[in-house]
This record gives sequence, structure tokens and C-alpha cells, in this order.
Amino acid sequence: MNDDFKRKLELYDKDEMTSEEKKEFEKEMDAREEQWMKSGLDKTKQRKILRASKWKARIGTALTAIPIILLIMMASSFLTNLYYYGFSTGLSENYSRSQKLADVISFSQLITDPFADKYSASSEVGAFFKMGVNTEIRKQVGKEFYTVGEMDVNFFFSKMGVVERKYYGKDENLQAEFQHPSLLTEYNSDSASEWVRLEMLPEGTVSTAFVTFNELMSTEKVFEVFQGKNLDLIWFPVDIPNEKEDYIPISNIGFPNHPIFHNDDWTLTFRTEERSLFGSTVSEGRSSPGYEEGDVEMLHKQFKKTLDFLKDYQKEFNQIQVIYNDIQLTDVISYLEKNEISHHGVVITGPTKEVLSLKEEEWVGAIQVDEVALWNWNN
Repeated sequence: MNDDFKRKLELYDKDEMTSEEKKEFEKEMDAREEQWMKSGLDKTKQRKILRASKWKARIGTALTAIPIILLIMMASSFLTNLYYYGFSTGLSENYSRSQKLADVISFSQLITDPFADKYSASSEVGAFFKMGVNTEIRKQVGKEFYTVGEMDVNFFFSKMGVVERKYYGKDENLQAEFQHPSLLTEYNSDSASEWVRLEMLPEGTVSTAFVTFNELMSTEKVFEVFQGKNLDLIWFPVDIPNEKEDYIPISNIGFPNHPIFHNDDWTLTFRTEERSLFGSTVSEGRSSPGYEEGDVEMLHKQFKKTLDFLKDYQKEFNQIQVIYNDIQLTDVISYLEKNEISHHGVVITGPTKEVLSLKEEEWVGAIQVDEVALWNWNN
């Protein structure tokens, strides 16, 4: 073994060679080892040294790479959390980017899905600037809510990926729909089979139904015609542009029978901070503005505020919305600036026989039963 080879072996053993030098030297070692094997020379000790050096160098490289990978993971996790929970341009310290992106999903559901839950979205931040948001898809029948599926949305930075929906059992396309009042007579819309279905259901059941009016109604008028009835109003579809151009069932945007409160609507009621040797723990409590059912002004204000919030997320709204219609939020906002909010129907739930009693009301143009369940109205 000459001096030059010994010097290279020592450098290789100490992992002081460049990657190119390592490759060349490993080729040289393989050649020497093959030569010794062919010549039958008794070089067992030298072969052991060569092999041990190879493995030592490989293990050393791996041990060096592992801390680097861990360091990259830690840095990525820190920066990802900082991006989603820390500094956010244009956001207050109490309104993180992760919460804003989750609100895009929640608000889009609330104005397109009659049964959306205002607190259902949960977010989880991972590494490499990725965040996932999961939300339940639900139905309300009577006083109970049933989970019928779930939706997962992934973000890379603030860019939303593919929306994945998974339903349990019933096809999502079977949801009931509204029809526009101006087209009921023209197309001879008939709800006879739906009324028969309600008549055949027993006393001890509750039903959820989509009621279409004979003419557009204001929100105040909707509350008025249902006053005294043992029914809950769930969701108010809003009349928007271009709805009656084609005869297709519609389930357009609307708002629930509760205000859609935003982050800046909540008031800080208390804040406590406990300090220790290892840091501090902060607890906060916030309350929303008071609301009584039938406060139309507040319902309208928060609905318009939600439209204004979502108009900058049209692409995301198109993916999340339940109705899959070509609704341009800026057009809806412009339309509602010039026209009063009116409704072509309402989603209701309650005792089946109470829903059936609507058959006698002249302002009811059509009805579609969505879901039926056993009695739970006293829960």
C-alpha cells in the first residue's frame, strides 16, 4: 500500500473528501480489492480495512444528514406556524391567517348550505407551509343534527387545493331544492306527491322541507307568515340576478336564521395571564352581539358583510359552494345595493303534521320534503 493511497484512505476515513473525490477513491478501492482477489494475494487485513473504511464513511455521512434533516424539519415547522399563526399582513394579532382561511370555508358553506354549522371548521397546520381544514357536512331534522359527511380542504401557503367531500350513504345530489315563484305557473309545478308523502307519515315524526313561495317575500314577511306556527325557520334563500332565465331548480345563496358573526364582531370580555418559570398562559373570553330571532336588520347586515368578505375569494367560493351555480359575488353585491333582500322560499323543520298544515296556505307555491326522522321535537 503506497503512501499516496494511505493518505487518501486516511482522508476518506475522516470524511474529509469532496463527493467527487470520494467517488473516484471508492472506484480505486474497488479496483484494488478486485485485483487482490484475482491475484490470490494474502491481503485479508487490507481488505478488512478498506471495507471498514467504506462503511464508516457511509455511516458518518448518514449521521451527518440526520441532524440536517431534523434541523430542516424544525425550521420548516417554526416558519409554517409563524406564517399561519404569527404575522399576517392586514390582520390583527387576534385574527391569524389560519383562522381567516378557515372562515373562507365556513362562510362559503353558511351562505350556500342550509344546514352548515357556524363552528364546524377545524384547522391543522403541518410542515412545509401546509394546512388542512376539516369540516362536517350535516343535516337538521327537528331539533337534532345528523352528520352525513365531511369535507377536507388543503392549503399550500394561502393557495387552496382540491376540495374533497365524502358522504356517508345518501347521495348528496338528492337534496331538496327551490323553484322560482315566477315560473311555478308557467311550468305547472306540482307538489302533490310531496303532500301525499307528508300525509302518509305518522304523527310521531319530524320533517325538514324546502318551501317555495307563490311570490317573493321580504324577510320581515317570512317571519310574519310563520308566526305562531310550531316550526323552526332554518335558512333563507335570497333572490339574486339571473335566477329565472332558465327553468332549473335553484338552491342559491342565502343566510341562516342566525347572524354570521365575523372576528371583529366579537368583544373581549376577560383576559387573564398566568406567569411561571417556563413562560405564561393566556386565557381569553369573547362574546358576540346579542341577537333575538326576527332581528332582520342584523341578519341582513351580517349577510352583506359575509358577501363583502368572500368577494376576494371568488375562486375558493366556487370550489366550496354546495350549489355549483355560476354566481359572481360582486354581481350579487351590486344587485343587493340597488334592490331589497327578498326570498323565494325558506327551509323549515318541525312536526310533520305541522309541515303538512302549510298545504292550506295560499302563499305556499311548492314544497319538497328533504329528511324525516322520529320525534325529537321536545329535545
